[in-house]
Amino acid sequence: MKKKIKILHTADWHLGLVSWKTRREVDRGEEQREALEELIGVAEREKVDLVVHAGDLFHSSHHPDKKTIKLAVDTILRLVDIAPFVWVMGNHDWYAIEGLKKIFPPQAYIIRDYTPREIEGIPVTVFPLPYVSLARLLGDYRGDEIQDRARELLRQEMKKWERSFLPDRWNILVAHATIEELARYAEANPHREVFLKKADIPSAFNYGALGHLHTFSFLRSPCPLYYPSSLVVDSFEHVGKEGSFLLVELEEGKESKVEPYFLSGAHLWDWELKEEKEIEEIYEEISQDMTGKRNYIRLRIKEDFYTPALANKLKEMGGENWQIVVVEVIPREKKEVEEEPLPVNEDSIPQLFSRYCQEQNLSEEVVKLFYRYYQEAGEISETS
Repeated sequence: MKKKIKILHTADWHLGLVSWKTRREVDRGEEQREALEELIGVAEREKVDLVVHAGDLFHSSHHPDKKTIKLAVDTILRLVDIAPFVWVMGNHDWYAIEGLKKIFPPQAYIIRDYTPREIEGIPVTVFPLPYVSLARLLGDYRGDEIQDRARELLRQEMKKWERSFLPDRWNILVAHATIEELARYAEANPHREVFLKKADIPSAFNYGALGHLHTFSFLRSPCPLYYPSSLVVDSFEHVGKEGSFLLVELEEGKESKVEPYFLSGAHLWDWELKEEKEIEEIYEEISQDMTGKRNYIRLRIKEDFYTPALANKLKEMGGENWQIVVVEVIPREKKEVEEEPLPVNEDSIPQLFSRYCQEQNLSEEVVKLFYRYYQEAGEISETS
């Protein structure tokens, strides 16, 4: 019988993230540090047996700054003191981190290939699926069936895993990928990346630790497949959502137990200015509604009273625990005018046809034939 284990599943930290660069640039570093402190505290308190990171630990794949690298390294070292740490590379990740491998103990697994790893000290085999771009997998191939071709290649890789599925070990998929059935939650691009279908995933997995989609979502079959949220909410596509990670318990003979842990970070809000108001009034109304430590606002103004001067003032607006980072215009609703159909004068139809025949140089016999059939049609309609 396999030993019961507890896993902390996380993904999409995006360390070094700066949001809303084209509007009002916000460095999210302090929020990320606070979220990581929460995560480490939970890992210690829950005495987890394994920490799994499903990709995009970094935000920039090219030369993250020293502050970001230090935060990443320090966090990994602290987590390795608690439990083995598995990190499968995502599309944003900084591959040069491998040059720092000597810093990390053997319990830190930094993975960018498809080779299964048996985790030392616990009955777990990790099956890694790093982010796969279509260009890297298929080169210059651009056929219509590009997704089918890519998925077939990945299925062949996963077929090789079968010999590593052992009944006395927990078999865990760790993937930075898009599952097609959940792609509606992602800013995903089927022309750039591989979309897996849930039917592609071997049912022999006890758990699928996924990353890449930035909201909490899951599928129950063919095995439990879960995405945590990103570490901090980074897009107004996810208004009302919170950053999160997952606590997973696997016990033989029982369904996997998955508990999301939502982080007490920033909140994103949509605020709509429906009528013209003074700047001071807008400030007071927003301030009264904002709770918590940080709030980022996308303020939307009706076109009827939008001016560039007003937008510039709003972009600079912020309170003790909130700031406006995006200002958008709500365009006027266009009223659809139903066109009245033009009245048809039945008496004019033969004349119109006659004129058409003249323009097309058709014979007078065609006009006479049309007129005869037109009269016959009228007589039939009168008698019916």
